[in-house]
Amino acid sequence: MKPYILEPIPDYTIWGNDKMSTFRHADKNYGTWWEVSAHPYCTNPVRDAGCTLQALIDSDPEAMLGKGITMHEMLRVAFLDAKDALSIQVHPFDAYAMEHANDFGKDESWYIIDAEPGAKLVAGTTTDDPATLKKAVEDGTLENYLSYQEVKPGDYIDIPAGMLHALGAGILAIEVGTNSNVTYRFYDYNRKNADGSQRPLHLKESFDVANFALRPTFVPAQNTTRRIGDTPHYVVDEIFADKDIDIAGNGVYFLLSNLGEDTTLVVDGVEYPFKKYESAFVPASLSHVTIKQGAHLLYSQTKGN
Repeated sequence: MKPYILEPIPDYTIWGNDKMSTFRHADKNYGTWWEVSAHPYCTNPVRDAGCTLQALIDSDPEAMLGKGITMHEMLRVAFLDAKDALSIQVHPFDAYAMEHANDFGKDESWYIIDAEPGAKLVAGTTTDDPATLKKAVEDGTLENYLSYQEVKPGDYIDIPAGMLHALGAGILAIEVGTNSNVTYRFYDYNRKNADGSQRPLHLKESFDVANFALRPTFVPAQNTTRRIGDTPHYVVDEIFADKDIDIAGNGVYFLLSNLGEDTTLVVDGVEYPFKKYESAFVPASLSHVTIKQGAHLLYSQTKGN
């Protein structure tokens, strides 16, 4: 077994910036880049394997994911590159998503890679009264009730299912989240599609799943190796390798995302080039991976079922 480097999948959005697209010499400005996904919406090609991540998992689920681990526990990772603010949205919990969208619920987390001075994101509301917020949507005053958080590079925030949220303009973030692609749009600044049509909202579904009492967990930037995310479903560690670091396998897959310069992963003496902004799927059956000195990575792993 070895770590599998994944090829990203670009996904066009109207709010996309040019930072990641310029870095990757893309043909247009893509707002979303799927880095790790094994979901019906998209599954990443595996470099030098001639197959997708989903096919790799299907070939031997226990060796890839771990004993008892299912696709419900598969994590997804994406870059979000925002020139303009994203719509105010909310994700459902498992039961609602499975009943209404044939998908799983979605919790997610954002690690801020870059942010223009004063850039903000939305995480939660200043009132937990649904009637107040419903009236605010109707009369166009919702922005008065949104909870804003100014961010800088290195900050991290958890967004549980049911919380209103939106990445703000001028932010490049990497998202770690559960295996779902269900998003309900709550408010969109009256923006229109390229054809001039109004972007649809999903107000019934949003009010069905929203929990306006939820508050995010915010972890400010700090240049040290530590656990920054500990959610009910997964953990996220930030790693600054001031020396070679050996990560032992524990029988469950994990993901690595390179936020620094090009580096190398080593397994049993074999070196695997790991370039800036690449992500790797490390199968459950792999006993260990060595991260070379100087790397700056995010490590994410499911907590299982």
